[in-house]
Amino acid sequence: MGVQDKQEENNKLNVTKLRSFTASRWQAGRAHGVEHWDRVARFGYLLWEEGADLDVIMAFAYLHDAERDGDGDDYLHGPKASKLVDAIRDTLLKALTDEQIGKLKQACEQHTIAHRTGDITIDTCFDADRMDLPRVGIMPLPDKMATKKGAQLVGIPDYADFYAKFKKGEV
Repeated sequence: MGVQDKQEENNKLNVTKLRSFTASRWQAGRAHGVEHWDRVARFGYLLWEEGADLDVIMAFAYLHDAERDGDGDDYLHGPKASKLVDAIRDTLLKALTDEQIGKLKQACEQHTIAHRTGDITIDTCFDADRMDLPRVGIMPLPDKMATKKGAQLVGIPDYADFYAKFKKGEV
């Protein structure tokens, strides 16, 4: 049973449909595409702890970069992702409450500009994305993580090895 299957078993959001939707529209590059989103979802599940909203975290994984113009600089991709949330609010995201939508939009809008918010759900979204920075040659630093669990994971002496195994699906 994969992360998506287990998540859908326990929550309302249909991650498989959301992933299919964003993947079918994606043409902007590899570094911020479907493979990255899948890892962000897996990292989100790994970082999840009591009080964090897994539906929001999984939706973030597949939406936060979905409106990028490419793999280069696109400083408005977070706000554009937030507008996409509005556009699919009544279809693919209809299971989410207004509060969940608010958190999802905030996480998308701020994932490249905010360090932490103090909200465990949004901060978990931020860290799930940051933990995949090695894909672009950046090693995440513990003091740049938003959650204690994220800081602990990237702070292990062999995070590069852990990441390589995680990327291959061995962890």
